[in-house]
Amino acid sequence: MRPVTRPPPQAAGLSLIQLLLALGLLAGLAALALPGFQDVLDRTRVDTMRMQLLTAFAAARSTAISRRHAVSVCASDDGRHCSLDWSAGWLIYRDRRRQDQPAAPHDVLHYQPGQRARGIRATATSGRPTLRYGANGRSLGSNLTIALCLRDERRGDVIVNNTGRARTLTYRGTEPCP
Repeated sequence: MRPVTRPPPQAAGLSLIQLLLALGLLAGLAALALPGFQDVLDRTRVDTMRMQLLTAFAAARSTAISRRHAVSVCASDDGRHCSLDWSAGWLIYRDRRRQDQPAAPHDVLHYQPGQRARGIRATATSGRPTLRYGANGRSLGSNLTIALCLRDERRGDVIVNNTGRARTLTYRGTEPCP
């Protein structure tokens, strides 16, 4: 009797051509999805800045009440001086002299850099450079609205009324930027 011979096993796996086709298809799908994903990232950045501003205003108000002296929040691009561009960042500082700038470097309580380089613009609609909270937590001056824009579309607002209460507003449509 002859020994039984088995046929050689079939090769398992994918050929190089099949792998290249699958990789090309995956790259094409990724290229289609990337612009939509960028819009999601941009919206998330605007929402993050909106919540950071809301948190900064709440922290400044709480600090003014607990320390029983005026605390201000202003736009700042360097962390030491106030400016007009809220998208560059903002300062929270002790405002002992009721100035629109910190009197000394140790008066700065917190600095938050902004997201100016990512196409996000944050501007005070009233042109008000500083939000000042008195020792009772009330906002001294007029109401403040900071409009948050992504490119030319208004995506949200942070609004502070005279009692010092801050709230946010989100736009889903195509609202023009001020």
